Amino acid sequence: MLVALWPLPGDRRLAERQGWYHMRPAKPVTQLGDLRRFRELLFYQPDSFGPGRRIIEYRAAVSAYELVRRIDLLPDEFDHPRAQQMYHCLRLGPLTRLETPIRSRIGRRILFVPTTAERVASAQDINDLFSGTPPEDLLYCNLRDAGLYPEREYWVDVPRPGTPRARKALHCLDFAVMCRDGNLDVECDGDRWHTGSARAAADRRRDNALTASGWHILRFGTDDIYDRIDETVACVRETSGRYGGPVIG
Repeated sequence: MLVALWPLPGDRRLAERQGWYHMRPAKPVTQLGDLRRFRELLFYQPDSFGPGRRIIEYRAAVSAYELVRRIDLLPDEFDHPRAQQMYHCLRLGPLTRLETPIRSRIGRRILFVPTTAERVASAQDINDLFSGTPPEDLLYCNLRDAGLYPEREYWVDVPRPGTPRARKALHCLDFAVMCRDGNLDVECDGDRWHTGSARAAADRRRDNALTASGWHILRFGTDDIYDRIDETVACVRETSGRYGGPVIG
């Protein structure tokens, strides 16, 4: 299953009336791998949906996958700069409503989230749908149960230091803990992924950009999570307290 974004209410009307969902070829789509593996889509409705915002309310079965020119999907937009570009197109069955919508506490950037039927059935919050590494999943459950309200895979735009503020870099945080007087970026550093001079240098540049934009960063290794989880959660809780405590809703 795949959680996908409807940017605007008109995208829902397209799915209802024409029975398809389109995706522009780009890095977030490439990272999903073979799109034919998804049998069902769930749709996140952002703030543009007004009273129906910040929820997953609808789902639809995927009946087929194909590559289609954008102009063939949206012939009225013939003058669009990407009119001739090939788009991923997932053909859909009828939209159906979830018995209980899955909500997001805050407005956030969500593009695509692979998930499972089991996670959907038990989810009380949109963050319950994410599937990370075992250390990430363990840390998430412990932060959630401690009442810290972590947001998983939270995307932020921050200015690049030393450049015009219009030039921003997009970063994905493992966990964001929103506090009354600041925000925390909680990173789960896998032993392999975050070793090596190149990776360490990239982490430093990222951390510096986030810190310059007002984020406080905490990094934990797998031993912190598996062997000292209580200390790790306490560290996040105490740091959150110094920033006014987590924002509940």
